[in-house]
Parts: sequence; C-alpha cells; structure tokens
Amino acid sequence: MRHLSGLFTKTRVTALVLVLGAAFGPSAVVACGSSEKEETSVNVSAIVFESRAHTVIAENGEVSVNVAGGNGQVLDYTRYVPGAKLRVLSPPRPDGAVRNLIEAFPQADLNGFDVSFDAKQVVFSMKRDPNDRYHIYTVQLDTGEIHQKTGGDQNDITPIYLPGGRIAFATDQMYTPMGTRADEYNHSRQVTQLATISIDGGDADRRLASQNLSHSVSLFSRHNGKIGYSRWEHLGGVNDVKLFEAAPDGAQMTAIAGQHGKPSNSLVNVRELEPNVFIGIATNRSRTIHAGALVKIDARNHADPICMDAKILDKAGHACLDEENVQYELLTPEVPTGAGPSPVGRYRTPSALPDGRLLVSWADGAVNDLAEQSLTPPNFGIYMFDPATKKNQLIFDDRDMWDLNAMAVAPRPEPPVIGALTARAPDPGTPVRIGSVDITRTSLTDRVSGGMFGDGVPLNEALKAAVKVRVIEGFSSEAAKGVTMFGLTMDEGAAILGEADVNPDGSWLAEIPPYLPVHLQPIDKFGMSIRNQRLWIQGMPGEDRRCIGCHESRTQSVAARAGNPTVAEQRQAQQFLAPVSDRAEISWSLDRTKYPDAKPKAVVQDILNAKCASCHSGGANDPFAGKTYSVTQTTPGTGTTQQYTIPYLDLSEKPITVVYDRMVATYPSSYVSLFFPATLEMGMGMGAAPVGEVPPKWAIVNDARNSALIKKLNVKAPDGSFAYGNPAMHPEDKGVTLTDEERLQLVRAIDIGGQFYTRQNTGFVPFNDTRYAGQAYP
Repeated sequence: MRHLSGLFTKTRVTALVLVLGAAFGPSAVVACGSSEKEETSVNVSAIVFESRAHTVIAENGEVSVNVAGGNGQVLDYTRYVPGAKLRVLSPPRPDGAVRNLIEAFPQADLNGFDVSFDAKQVVFSMKRDPNDRYHIYTVQLDTGEIHQKTGGDQNDITPIYLPGGRIAFATDQMYTPMGTRADEYNHSRQVTQLATISIDGGDADRRLASQNLSHSVSLFSRHNGKIGYSRWEHLGGVNDVKLFEAAPDGAQMTAIAGQHGKPSNSLVNVRELEPNVFIGIATNRSRTIHAGALVKIDARNHADPICMDAKILDKAGHACLDEENVQYELLTPEVPTGAGPSPVGRYRTPSALPDGRLLVSWADGAVNDLAEQSLTPPNFGIYMFDPATKKNQLIFDDRDMWDLNAMAVAPRPEPPVIGALTARAPDPGTPVRIGSVDITRTSLTDRVSGGMFGDGVPLNEALKAAVKVRVIEGFSSEAAKGVTMFGLTMDEGAAILGEADVNPDGSWLAEIPPYLPVHLQPIDKFGMSIRNQRLWIQGMPGEDRRCIGCHESRTQSVAARAGNPTVAEQRQAQQFLAPVSDRAEISWSLDRTKYPDAKPKAVVQDILNAKCASCHSGGANDPFAGKTYSVTQTTPGTGTTQQYTIPYLDLSEKPITVVYDRMVATYPSSYVSLFFPATLEMGMGMGAAPVGEVPPKWAIVNDARNSALIKKLNVKAPDGSFAYGNPAMHPEDKGVTLTDEERLQLVRAIDIGGQFYTRQNTGFVPFNDTRYAGQAYP
C-alpha cells in the first residue's frame, strides 16, 4: 500500500466517454466503444455485482491505494478497504436503476457472493468495519432483509449456494494440531480451506473440510452438486493454481483441470457453463490481482459420446470428467496469461448469461499490484462479452470503485443433493484409508533413471520394482516456530507417516490421520523414490481415498490384477497413526540442549559427524581441502550484491551464510555444500555465474537415485544387491562403515525434500483446538 499527501487525480484513456445521469452518480461513465444507441439488453431483469473500494482519501488529503491487500498474490483473501456496495442493477443496462443491498454498512467491504438457485436470495461475505472479520450473510432480494450466518475470529469468504439448503465458503479458521495453516512459500500468511454451513443453522451447523497447505478459494457450484474451487498447489517445485472439486461434506477432493497442462500458471474466478465445461480467468499466480485472459475450460471425456451431450448426460449420469485431457480455449488471446503488461487490459470474474454471452469485469491499461505504488489503480467495470465477436459492451462502471463478479438474477436448476460420503463417526480421529489396487497401473509416460534403472525406463516398467509406498505428511510454517523457509529447497516441512508394503498383486493399503495433506512416493528395494507425487491428497474421517494405480487413466475401468479383494485388503490396512510428536521426521541438525524431548527419525549431522566429517572438513585427510567456488547474490532489502564462498564438499557443522529466495540464512557447511549445487539451477537471487569449479549435484531434491552423494556411497538392498551395480561402497573403501539404516536415512532426507528444519528442531508443540465440536484432534 502506498500513501501520498495532497491532490489525487485519477485518469483513464478510453475510446469514448459519455457521462450518465444521476442514477449512477457523477463519476459513472460509459466507455470502451459503447454508445447511447447500442443495444445493451442481457435478457434478464437484473444483475447483482459487488463494487469494492481501492482508494481512501484521509481528512488531511493523504491518499492510500490498496489493490492486493499488501500481499501481491493472485488469491484475494483479506484485503479490506471501506465503502463497498452490493448492487442490484435493474434493468441491467447503463440507464438502469441501481440500489445498494448493504447501504446500512457504509464502512463495509465484500469478498464474494452468490445468487440462490431460485434467484430470491443472495449470500455474501462482508467485513462491516476495520475491527470486524469477513463473515457470511444472506439478503432477500425483494425485502432487503439481512441475516448474519457466521461469526468468530476467522475470515469466511467467497460463499456459494449448495443444493439442499447449504452454503460453502473458504475460511482461515484454526482447526489443525498445528494451528491455522500458513503457506511457507508465501512467508507465514494464513491460508484458507473449505467449510460449509446450513442456511438455517449458520455456525451451529458449521463443518470443516480436509486441508491443503495453501489457499483454497474462488468457490463455484458444480452441476453434480459438488463444490468447485481454485486451489493453490505448492508442493516443492510445483507452485500454481488448479481447479478442484469436493463433495459437500469435504470428501472426494479431486482435480478438475490444471494438473496436466494449462495455458497459464493459474486458473481462477471459474464458473461452470454446462457439465464439465467452465469459463474462468487464466493468469499468473502473483502480481496480477486475479486478472487475466478469459479461458474456456473443456474437461469432458471427448471419447464418450454421452459425455458430449448435456441433455443425455443428465439422464445417463455418466462419470465424464477427464482431467488428464482438458481442452483450453483462450477467448481473449491478446490478453497475457502471465504477469506482463497487457495492451488491451485484463478480465476478472466472468459468469454466463442464458443466451451464451458473458458478464465480465474488465479494466484497460496496466493491471497489477504496482498500482499501490503509482497510485493509479485499474478501473474494473461490468461489461457484456460476446464470445462470437470478442467484443465488450459496457453495462456499468463506477469509476471510483471496482465493479466485480456480476451475476444474472435468474432462476437456475438446483443440482442433486449429495449425502455424506464418509463414515462420519462421532470420533473425528477416525482414520482415512489410502491405497492402490495395482500400483503399476499408470497413464503417465514419464521415464525413471538412476540406480537400478540406469539411463532410464518407462514409469510403468519402473513401478514394477516398487516394494513400498512412502506416505509423507506436509506441513508449513504454522508448525515450525520462526521458520518461513525450510531450507535451500522449495519443499515444505515433511514427516514420513509410514512406508506401506506393496503386495505381489501390486496392492497396498494404509490408514492415516484424517484432514492431513499427504503425498506419496513408490520406492524400490533400495529405499529410493521411483516417482515423487506432486499433488496433495487428503481425506475426511472415515473416508476411503484408494485409487487404481499410480495415476491411472481417469476414463477407463481397470480390474485388480488378481481379483477382488486385493491381497492388501485380505491382509488389512497398515496403521500409520502416530501422534504428531512421534512422527518420523528427519532433522538435519538438532540442539538437544534446547529440544531434549524431540524424537527425530534421524539427525543427518549426527551421521555425518560420526562417519564423514573427519575426512571432509578441510583437514589433512580431506581430498577437497581448500577447494571452493563463489557465487554473487543480492542481499534482500538492500539491493546490494555480495560474494559468498561455498566449499566444494565440507560435511562438518561449521556455519555458512547464504541467500536463498530473498532470505539470508546460516546453515552448517554440510547442508550448504550438499544442496547448493542443485539449488544454483533455481536462480533464487543469484547474480553472475558461479566462479570456480562447481561440484557435482551432491544432493538433488526429491531425487536421491540421481544424487552424486548417493551414487558415491552406493546402497545395498536386503537381498544383497547394489543400487549402482558396482559393489564398491564409500566410506567403507576408506575403512569407515555406514550402516544400511544410516544410508537409508540419507536417501530419505533427500527424497522427502532436503529440508533443514522440522517440527522437532524448531520447538513446535502440537496444538489441540477443542472449540469446534467434531473437529478437534485427539
């Protein structure tokens, strides 16, 4: 946010400007090619939209502009500027009558709304004043009667109607053993998850869904009765926004689109046009304040004729979503899908009209968060966009506000009611079942190299070598005191809940705690990951999240290899239900005087001190003594550059200071010298190219089998075979012995993300929130 004392002048260049009458007020305009004679009928009696303020002029003339809540992110969750209006325009044309449904709240701001299926009511998120939080309200369109539905310390935003008299929304309510989720990559800001209430019961019937590590926002109603939403996926190197759906009770969180290619980093502001066909915004996750190109998202199974006919589909009830082969059509190809400047403005919040045209918000000129510094906020007005002509036609524009999220006031079919899909027992700790029918079944064409796979084999072949599946819990800075980055990698905090056995028929089955985000790694007999799943999965209490294989085809049925029940079912699920304090975390180092009760699975520096540092710390026995390289990095906050010297290989705990992702941090030499060579490829504040001989990639995050350290050490399987063929093992060739378990811990440390910090070396104490009935952890 930027402040400026004195006169504030706002300008906008348009093709044609026509000042309207008193119905709009003196600041309203017609712009962008519109004229008095153009037909503006949208074939509905009225539209509802929210007008949000962005500029405040204090009594002393000081001006402040807030377009991104100070966070610069594409996902808007807590931005507040007083003076918003929830408007009805009837008829929806420039000379229509305007009324404000929240006139009683002049200090309010809004964050999303929806029109009921019968078009008689609106649900909206409102923050009444600076001391309030965003909460859910309903208002009757005929009488203007308002009822508050939620309260408390949390923010509840972007509500939508669900069939059966329920409302879904996003909330930052605290309800995990770690407290409120806080995205590590976004530096400790709290994140939003899904929740529902009943229209009649409000908070008395509040239910919370399972969690993602980052934001779940921009909810929309699906034809099948489920909740559609945009989900910020941050898992290691993956950092984008995809489309997901979930059942009303929070179960069956699955991808809709964006997992296998999309025309932009992020998909937001989505609405469903017809079954499995959507309209939304394609943009960059950051710097674009939600705005970008209009995109049509076709996630139908085009190989099935029934799925291509909405009328037949309604009767047949086919499962026709094909998220692996989504087709994208940019309706505004001249608008950038990245964060760069646009010659033709940017779009937000599209919704469909009955005749196929779209209501959109559009602003010309620059549209980004730099407006806070330049004091020139973009001006979003309400337009009708014709996909056939690719032209906008102005409906409404209050030049002093953002006019967003226009929706037709028209009845629409109510989707079917979906009953509870989980065994929602009174005990909220009822485990989630995860597993595979046959892990070798995959539709992916990746190749796996390193170790027993040499120069590379197809994934389906490599999966035949899987003997276990590693289940990894994810957590972020909510669970590591004082930590906003977990080290020199992009990966979040990690704990190994367990490693489930893969049976002869390819099946595996495990029970894990509910609500937790986890990802999976099939591992070979050497304990090395074959593939690192880059998508968080989670489940509600009692939910069954079993799949067919390791990302099997979503449109084909696959039978179990040896019939049903699978061997895993016959042997019953393995239990991975340890409490937080006992989960297997691998700390790089640990000060036991500060954390005497910590129970890490392993402490890497202890292994290195006992077995490796004597020959790799710069002493007389060190073959790399005195060998270094240097990097030039920009010091955050100052803009100055500094040269940092990195040892070629030093496995001691001598401290080294480096810059990574705009942060200066000090780590042991072992951690920096092992992970920095691979880190160099990510940039992250690097200046000129490194000077000197850069060592091999000793440790490649999530890829132990191709890491130079593991190749040098070699790994032996229980059957006596060696991962790299040659039975020579280091440091055994120098008279020092590493146990098989110590080797395995080094492999795991690399494969699960190369984190320096864990819950157990940062003083974390699990939090048990009992305020919300049915949601507290045991």
